[in-house]
Amino acid sequence: MDVPIHTLRYFCVLAEELHFAAAAARLNISPPSLSQQISRLESVVGEPLFERTSRAVALTTAGEELLPHARRAVDAHQDVIDWITARHNAPAPVLRIGVVAAGAGPLTSRAIASAVQRIPGLRLEMRKVGFFDPQVELAAGRVDAVFAPAPLAVDEDVVTATPMWTEPRVLVVPAGHHLAERASITIDETRDETFVAVSGGDPRAIAWWLVDPRPDGSHPRVGPVAQDIDGILALVGAGMGVNIAAASAATHYRRSELAFVPIEDIEPATILLCTRRRRDPVVAAFVAVVEAEARAARA
Repeated sequence: MDVPIHTLRYFCVLAEELHFAAAAARLNISPPSLSQQISRLESVVGEPLFERTSRAVALTTAGEELLPHARRAVDAHQDVIDWITARHNAPAPVLRIGVVAAGAGPLTSRAIASAVQRIPGLRLEMRKVGFFDPQVELAAGRVDAVFAPAPLAVDEDVVTATPMWTEPRVLVVPAGHHLAERASITIDETRDETFVAVSGGDPRAIAWWLVDPRPDGSHPRVGPVAQDIDGILALVGAGMGVNIAAASAATHYRRSELAFVPIEDIEPATILLCTRRRRDPVVAAFVAVVEAEARAARA
């Protein structure tokens, strides 16, 4: 039995995107080709890995069980490629960038493009980071810089968290929700909603995103929870509740089953750039690039 590594990579990307067109675009292949590769993997496994409907894609139980194994295999393969590359090429500066949810929205892409132009030979590696994991990932050396939303609890002796960007917050609702077509809403209009929240983590950060307590002293009703943004959006799309996110989620996670409605009377989200307190020259140069892009965006 042989499972090509590229097939596992395709599976992992689809598991993250839960959208064939978005995953195919990310992989630079056509949706039919991606569907064919996934079908072949399901034939090898002997059962479906994804539940497919006209409106949504979701992992089956088998898919959820396979995902951590597939990720380890893909990461191990990349480690081998990196080792071979290092043996044959002169050392090049490497910057491992972590992104929580949608990161800093459009600023992320602009900063990365600018960094590639300004730092000779720079090689970038991108990694998704959990809502409350920036310090853990930085301390372990798996990333060198992380775009993460505030509030974020960090040990200031270990991590430097610099505010870079602010953006409004939006209510994420199913496309058929009674608020989905509104141009904007107030937070008071969500008083009867059930909220999908992130599991675990800093209660103060969770409360801030839920706007808990509300201006009138009431508390939002919290329902299902998920570990990451993909899980949260999947629950919202399934009609299990609503969520509050940064406005850039509307672009980064655009899906037909979701609507993103601006909330006009709550504090905007602040995006932080987190690094280890001791920065090497490449990281310091990247921070300077991001700061310059942020200043230009605010001008």
